[in-house]
Amino acid sequence: MTQDILFICNHNAGRSQMAEAYLNARYGDRYTAVSAGNYPSSSMNTYTVRVMEEAGIDMTGHAPKSLGAFMDREFDTIARLCDCSDTCPLLPPARRVIDHVFPDPSVFTGSDGDIVEGFRRVRDLVFAWVDETFGPAAGVSIVWWRPGGPVPPVVLCSDTGRPIVDVIHDICRQLELRGIPCTFAEKDGPMQLSFNERPFEKIVPIYVPKTCSMCSSCEGSEGECTGERRYEGIPESVIRLAALRAAGLK
Repeated sequence: MTQDILFICNHNAGRSQMAEAYLNARYGDRYTAVSAGNYPSSSMNTYTVRVMEEAGIDMTGHAPKSLGAFMDREFDTIARLCDCSDTCPLLPPARRVIDHVFPDPSVFTGSDGDIVEGFRRVRDLVFAWVDETFGPAAGVSIVWWRPGGPVPPVVLCSDTGRPIVDVIHDICRQLELRGIPCTFAEKDGPMQLSFNERPFEKIVPIYVPKTCSMCSSCEGSEGECTGERRYEGIPESVIRLAALRAAGLK
């Protein structure tokens, strides 16, 4: 299953078309990208076609499209690539919205060579951003640190009663079905749940791990434990929220 991505730019003839074509060409096994604009041009910018084909991406079949054509479709991510946040306040449903403004190549002036070079610079910026935002490095790494011993402790979620380990395995399967790589490891050490090397409570700050009352380091104060932490009482719904945030979906 691929994620649905919508790139938006006012005229949908340059930056958003570059992002759509590149994402589909480079990461089409994980994403299905489309692009649109509030005021779509009547035709593709010829310089956009030229610099994309220089990069080996065929633009045959690409044409500016209206944002209104996608209002009934739900997306995993919407990315606005120009300063259009004030002109497109109404968006299709989406799990997340990104604003990342690129220079507008349509305003470039000068000789033909100058304009082509400007479009190349914007193309390269778009490609680099797509790689960084959607590329192979994107994913979720989950680590469950727990005290070692012959029988590792089993910690249950407060709302469902399921073991945290089972919940994490389920989360990884669901993320991978959406095209997001997910790894899970269990390690011996002071109790800690982390996502992409960030402690759970740093991602979902509404929860503070309970003190364990097993040593004198915290004197029984919430969130002050420097020894082993207890994760009993974490709702499964909150663990899932942390995973979605780590994946950039919330």
